Amino acid sequence: MHLLNFLLLPLLAAAAPSLSLKRDNLCNLKTPPLLCTPNANISTAETALRAYRFYRAFVVDGDPKTMFSLIDSVYKQHHAGYADGPDTIWPLFCNGNKLGTEQSTSWCFVEATNMSYAQYSTTDRWRWVGGCAHEHWDQNETIPKSGCYKLNGTVS
Repeated sequence: MHLLNFLLLPLLAAAAPSLSLKRDNLCNLKTPPLLCTPNANISTAETALRAYRFYRAFVVDGDPKTMFSLIDSVYKQHHAGYADGPDTIWPLFCNGNKLGTEQSTSWCFVEATNMSYAQYSTTDRWRWVGGCAHEHWDQNETIPKSGCYKLNGTVS
């Protein structure tokens, strides 16, 4: 029995960090650690994948580092009370709080408009430019019922 514990403990210890559901609190940083640099050569498929990663980081995973690495330095806000730029909203998300699960929320990327949507307790919409979230709306938005890009390259 002791031999088995001796052999298994290092394996369990190595796996433990990846099993943690708690994200680092990055609120000690005054600004996001990394922002997205727009690139006109980013494909629609890559933009859709980035939009999905953004949704996961923002809503499901509570991962501010990944979330802000997909926001550009302009990040125009269409919400009264918030100035443009990612630094304005950093204090709201730096703590890594999750907003829902993938089962209780939804996501959509519309290729024709280069917009993505996330529906949780509200619905947000983002316009993507050069593979980066560039503009944001969150008032009276609805998630599309059809025309959503599937990550395998199809539209539903």
